[in-house]
Amino acid sequence: MIPPYGGDTVWANTAAAYENLPEPLQRLADTLWALHTNAYDYASSHVNADTEQLKRYREVFTSTVYETEHPVVRVHPETGERSLVLGHFVQRLKGLSAGDSTHLLQTFHDHVTRLENTVRWNWTQGDVAIWDNRATQHYAINDYGDAHRVVRRATVHGDVPVSIDGRQSVVLRGAGATLQ
Repeated sequence: MIPPYGGDTVWANTAAAYENLPEPLQRLADTLWALHTNAYDYASSHVNADTEQLKRYREVFTSTVYETEHPVVRVHPETGERSLVLGHFVQRLKGLSAGDSTHLLQTFHDHVTRLENTVRWNWTQGDVAIWDNRATQHYAINDYGDAHRVVRRATVHGDVPVSIDGRQSVVLRGAGATLQ
C-alpha cells in the first residue's frame, strides 16, 4: 500500500562514495573496522509507527543481539569495486574512542549521502526495485504523516564481507550466529 504522498526511498551508492573520497580518507578507511549491532533505536527510524508496531519491531529485531566486526571498506566479490560498509547499525570504529568514531563515521556518512551518490524513488503501486546491499545503503523517508505505507522486502542471503587485505568479517556475538 502506497501512501497518497511521501514514503519515497533513497539509495546511496557506497562504491561511488568511496571512489569520490579524497585519497587520504580512502587510505584511512581502508584500514578501519567497525562494530555493527542490531541494538539500534528502531523507534527513531519509525516515528509514524504506533506503539504496538514499535513493540513488534523491537521484539523481532532485538530478540537476539548480534555484534559483528566488518571492514569499513569491502571489496565487491563480483566487480572488485571498493565500497563503504556503514549505516545506522555501526556503533563505533574498532580501536578508536567514541568521540573519534563519531566524528570519522559522520565524515564518511556525509560522503555516502551526498546528492551525487544518491537516487530517490517515488513509489507507485506495483513497483519493484532491486538493489545490491553490498554497494548501497537505503533509507525510507518518513514523510507521509498518519497514512499507511506497506512496502515488502525480501533479502537474499549474501556473501561475507571481505576487506581489501582479504580478511573476512567476524561474528562477535549472537546465538549460533554465523556469516556463512
